[in-house]
Amino acid sequence: MSAKVKSMIQGVAVLACIALVCGLLLGAVNHFTYVDPFQSTLDGFKEDSGAAGEFEMLISEDTPVDGSSGIIKYYALSTDGVHAFLASATSQYGEVQLYVYIRDGQIYKIVLGSCTDDFSSDLTKGSFFEQFYGTDLSALDPLTADNVSNATYSSTAAKNAIDAVAKYYNENLAGGER
Repeated sequence: MSAKVKSMIQGVAVLACIALVCGLLLGAVNHFTYVDPFQSTLDGFKEDSGAAGEFEMLISEDTPVDGSSGIIKYYALSTDGVHAFLASATSQYGEVQLYVYIRDGQIYKIVLGSCTDDFSSDLTKGSFFEQFYGTDLSALDPLTADNVSNATYSSTAAKNAIDAVAKYYNENLAGGER
């Protein structure tokens, strides 16, 4: 075997060893730093909602809602009757995600989630979310709610996400059904 072939084989062996060590290191880092999105969402529901009970996840994949432009990403029900949704909709500028909490047929809390829409942070200024609180979901029409100025597209996306939650709740859960 020539010196050139030996040199090439040595180079390939060194690169293979480097790749193996890097793969093992990345695997170890992933093992110790991995955050399960499913469990993270359940923990967030518990923390944000103020529910005393434990949550059971009932929807854990994107679920379109008929007649709505929004999507239910996650839905969980607590043992003390709190319905927790992670819903999203897209605007011209990106995605808006909302955590929507329902008790006794009414929205009582909405929290802005991860968003790619640059103007979505404006939704937390003022009283945009409060206009949805305390209204019976069977009578709620989120699409007619007021927009936030300078965040019209974000407001519309948020209203579409809330609309998806209201429609899903009214069609599938109203009356205590699961």
